[in-house]
Amino acid sequence: MNLVCRTIGVLLIAVAGVVSVSGQEVPKDQSTQPVTTQTTVDTQTPAASQTTTQTPATTQTPSNTQTTDYVFPTPGERAKRYAKSMFGPGALLRIGASAGISQWRDTPEEWGQGMEGYGRRFASGFGKNVIQQTVTYGLDSAFKLDTGFQRSKREGFWPRLKDALLQNVTSRTQSGKRVVSAPRLVGVYSSAIIATETWYPDRYDYKDGLRHGSMTLLTGFGINVVREFFINF
Repeated sequence: MNLVCRTIGVLLIAVAGVVSVSGQEVPKDQSTQPVTTQTTVDTQTPAASQTTTQTPATTQTPSNTQTTDYVFPTPGERAKRYAKSMFGPGALLRIGASAGISQWRDTPEEWGQGMEGYGRRFASGFGKNVIQQTVTYGLDSAFKLDTGFQRSKREGFWPRLKDALLQNVTSRTQSGKRVVSAPRLVGVYSSAIIATETWYPDRYDYKDGLRHGSMTLLTGFGINVVREFFINF
């Protein structure tokens, strides 16, 4: 099976998953039913008729909306975040650190050492990140999901830690509901598979891409913890 078929298969599975969860959107608030004001006139005493007005009771409309503080990002905000995820200081710092670790481990060894070897590893990491962020951004836009990171609004270490870890594998719908993040998973694994099947040495294949994708996903948990409690880059 060639690269194109495998990639298309992964995308189709992701699309089916997102369609299934997007069909479970939380309904909007129901319209408030009008309250009829009733007026009764006491006609028993002709000299002084008394009018009694029944005060309408206060009605409460049940609310089914999700997170009160959550606001779905605008298209402009999403585009700005997309550009920052590829060319921002935090993204370039992560790519540079990853290239340095690969240089230290001498992987792939065919790329050699020195500045040339580091440059090839940095370019590889940059290319993978561009593919990952582009796929994630495209699926987010197509299915109206939000896969961006936001610091938790809850208090306490454990609630904030839970929110940080969840954001690595979940997206938000327009109502604020969290669902499994098909855009992130497809972005992470498709970028790793494409890299190993194209510009990596010939001994690498899609299985190595799956392994690299899993490592990227695991690293994302640690990055989210740093962004939650230390530096939100």
